[in-house]
Amino acid sequence: MHRLHVKLNLLSGIRLEGHVLVAGPTGSGKTNTVKVILEGLAGRIPALVLDYHGEYACPRVYVPGRNLEFNMLASSSQPDLEFLVDVLSTVFQLTEPQWYVLVKAAKKVEPPFTLQRLVEAVEEEPARDWREFEVKQAVLRRLSILNEGVLGKVLNGREEPSFLFEDYCCVNLSVIPPKYRSLLALVLLRHLYDYFSARGESDVVRHVTVIEEAWSILWPRAYWEAPSIGERLFLELRKFGELLVAVSQRVDDVSPRAVRNCAVVLMHMPTQLDLERIGCRASEVELRRLCRGKVLVVEPGCRMRVLKVRRARETAGRASGKGAQRLFPKRAEASRCQLARGWSGG
Repeated sequence: MHRLHVKLNLLSGIRLEGHVLVAGPTGSGKTNTVKVILEGLAGRIPALVLDYHGEYACPRVYVPGRNLEFNMLASSSQPDLEFLVDVLSTVFQLTEPQWYVLVKAAKKVEPPFTLQRLVEAVEEEPARDWREFEVKQAVLRRLSILNEGVLGKVLNGREEPSFLFEDYCCVNLSVIPPKYRSLLALVLLRHLYDYFSARGESDVVRHVTVIEEAWSILWPRAYWEAPSIGERLFLELRKFGELLVAVSQRVDDVSPRAVRNCAVVLMHMPTQLDLERIGCRASEVELRRLCRGKVLVVEPGCRMRVLKVRRARETAGRASGKGAQRLFPKRAEASRCQLARGWSGG
């Protein structure tokens, strides 16, 4: 993939040659680092931020239920059964009988393909006994969630969500119940895959997507299990010119398959165990240096270096009042870095 260079401070930066994992505990500076990366790409490459907590201020912000609507099934000439069933099975934990009813009904849906037509097809499925009736009702209860409330407004639009992939924008997922944020994120990633795969493979980065709370999409699975839909999209998108930035509190919260396919891992306040998860080691002295505002850059071959990350312009501009106290803690509140150096608060 064509290299992109992004500065994290005035002098130093990183080369983006593939997917990136940004890891660290709450308050360690992950979001600030991602914002600095996005600022370095602004005006050069379009970007999409799947914002789980409403922390990003993009030029365009789409809020589900207000200004974001699209047809979940609009991206292909026929319903993508594998995708649809995999997403619903992942979120709703469908049993095998429920999966079978859904597949049978989906095969009977006629264009234009919409969720409402799928619900109608399930309702028309014959039930030979009370067991099949209960299975069908269970599927309908789950599908009804996608046709009601905020999700219903978002997923039952008319057009594809291609407008999200042509500019620098954010999707504020914080207005959706946590359980369904991953569903909407997976749907958008699948449309992203369709959008760029239709344009063919590319050695040049065409687009960047930030996935907050990546564990909800790229959760660890046993090595003998088939890759989840999130893993498959993560692994396949790279060859079409897509660069994904996955953000998670811990490295081991994310699928090992996804971690192995990251060209750069940016670690905030890592422990020795965190490094061992990616097959690397560092001295305890080096790890103690990693306080808030610094990041350990881990590249292939366990090449490591520590960089200081500047404060993102958006964050610095909003630092006032109580927010400033949070972003610029009082001197009496010793950081991990200060404590490691024996600072006493004087």
